[in-house]
Amino acid sequence: MATSSAVPKGSAPVQRGKVAEDKSPSSADKPQQPEQVFTMAQLWDGTAFIAQAAVITFSLSLSGRVLSRPLNLFSWHPLSQIFGLVLLIQSIIVLQPTHTAGQKRVGQAVHAYLNFGSFVAFTAGFVAIYLNKERNNTAHFTTLHGALGSTLTLSLWGQYFAGFTMWATPALYGGEAKAKSLWKFHRAGGYVNFLLLLATFCTAADTGFVRKALKIESWVFYAPMALIAVGVLPRVHGYKLGFSKKKA
Repeated sequence: MATSSAVPKGSAPVQRGKVAEDKSPSSADKPQQPEQVFTMAQLWDGTAFIAQAAVITFSLSLSGRVLSRPLNLFSWHPLSQIFGLVLLIQSIIVLQPTHTAGQKRVGQAVHAYLNFGSFVAFTAGFVAIYLNKERNNTAHFTTLHGALGSTLTLSLWGQYFAGFTMWATPALYGGEAKAKSLWKFHRAGGYVNFLLLLATFCTAADTGFVRKALKIESWVFYAPMALIAVGVLPRVHGYKLGFSKKKA
């Protein structure tokens, strides 16, 4: 005889399934992995250490040589360019290790501020040498260093304008999605300017001021620029330049 506690047919599998479901941890109960936050220590990660050591050593050494002489209008050219070099290297490295959304957001802001500082420094250096040549009735852009420097300055102005507007006012490019699709061209242009910057500093080794006034050997310029390239270029991600697909 059936009792009042009998289980209706077909209900047991449902109950077993319910019990199994209750025992399985829900997604809300699973421990969440904390998002990796941006830290300034990333500026020294991996091969970045090589670039940082080279640019800091070179900058302190050359600045010391310039400051050991009486300062004049021309002095602001090398000092400003050195400061611009330091800031620009930081602005490049600061974005290379970003992976999470939080890292990218903070990295982009730091990148923009550092680039603004380098923009001011390079512009000041360009104005200083231009006015110095005007004061001394000297011809402009007659050397390889001068030609590369002027080309680099114009290119950097365009790079700064494009990068800042993509980040701050994406509506100019048809919206945020469209602006992001153009970032790969901004990055590629940035690395071209980076190589042009290193070449410009290398050509400074053959200027009369460096050879005659500072009496510095060419390798003092060539070696640090090569080390900076060694420290920065291996950190370039091909997929961010549109050359390959991001690995899963």
